[in-house]
Amino acid sequence: MAEKSRSRVVIWTIIGIAVVAAVVFLIVARRGSAPRGREITVEDVRPFVERIQGQLDREVKRVSRRQSEYGSAYAEEFAQIQTHFNNVNAGIDEIQELTDAAEIEKKMAEIKDELGKARDIRKMIGD
Repeated sequence: MAEKSRSRVVIWTIIGIAVVAAVVFLIVARRGSAPRGREITVEDVRPFVERIQGQLDREVKRVSRRQSEYGSAYAEEFAQIQTHFNNVNAGIDEIQELTDAAEIEKKMAEIKDELGKARDIRKMIGD
């Protein structure tokens, strides 16, 4: 009977640790993004810009690797990607000057869309 009690304690301890880890993960994952259900504010811009800048830096590295591998074989696609990167950089500069929540939200969507288009072209080339 004591063996069953011990195994139950161990199992519930493991479940408890897993639940705590999941809650911590969810809290950390939500940091840097505007909570759903509330309006985006100017304070949400800085974390958004930092996150997008990190994603952009990773994409630039991936594209430069692909460019060195393929050379001029995909010159037109690499030019399109660079155009999207330039649009993302311009959007980052613009969003930092905005104060209206609707404009900020619209610009965030545009920036994400441009980065997504660049990512799609890079994946089409190969990655």
